[in-house]
Amino acid sequence: MSTASCGGSVERVVAVVAHPDDAELLCYGTLRRAREAGAMVSVVVLTHGANGVSVADADAGRQLTEGEREKEVTAAWHDTGIDVVFLHLTDGALVADLHLISLVEAELHRRGCTLLITHSPRAVNDHQDHLAVAAAAANAATRVPTCHTVLHGEPHAPRSGFSPTVLVDITDVVDDKIRALDAHHSQGGRWYLSEEYTRHRAAQAGWSLRPAAAATGRAFEAFETTLLTLTFAPSREDARP
Repeated sequence: MSTASCGGSVERVVAVVAHPDDAELLCYGTLRRAREAGAMVSVVVLTHGANGVSVADADAGRQLTEGEREKEVTAAWHDTGIDVVFLHLTDGALVADLHLISLVEAELHRRGCTLLITHSPRAVNDHQDHLAVAAAAANAATRVPTCHTVLHGEPHAPRSGFSPTVLVDITDVVDDKIRALDAHHSQGGRWYLSEEYTRHRAAQAGWSLRPAAAATGRAFEAFETTLLTLTFAPSREDARP
């Protein structure tokens, strides 16, 4: 992953996600790799996630406060050098309307986004908030001139129709990803936050697209893309005074 965009400046990677824990699920390893490579990295969490209570927990009287899940996200990204922003919208009610698109567009402009990561727009049976954010973010990115690449992360919805074409090797940080997901104590018991699932999915992506690498134990995060711009910096020999 290059740290320079087409203009020669530092890459500015922005993950726009619906809920607390979404960025950790979709792209924790990718964001860590980008930051380690010198990119400026931000996570924009659109909702407070207070409605993220399972049916069983709700029946038992379990409730979440708006700040509870924000603290979990802050703990998950602690000491990574990655900026986290919370917009405190209500989860479960997101719609890809003018309001949401404008909010996302403003965040992308504010951060000079060069590479956007968000949810998949093709996973039709995914959470309604994920689909709304995928549509809003992709729409907003078309009006951000600095944004040269848009990646859509792998949903955990089964039978989603997700078809990845991009892999990021996260082998060196997959253990950190598991610890970051463990920070979401309020979501305890959800299968998609488990270590077993995380390791399975990281291996499965490789077996699908790079089996030779998967056979050596490499771990990956997988993405679809609706925009991928390849740029090549001139060599020193080509440079002109």
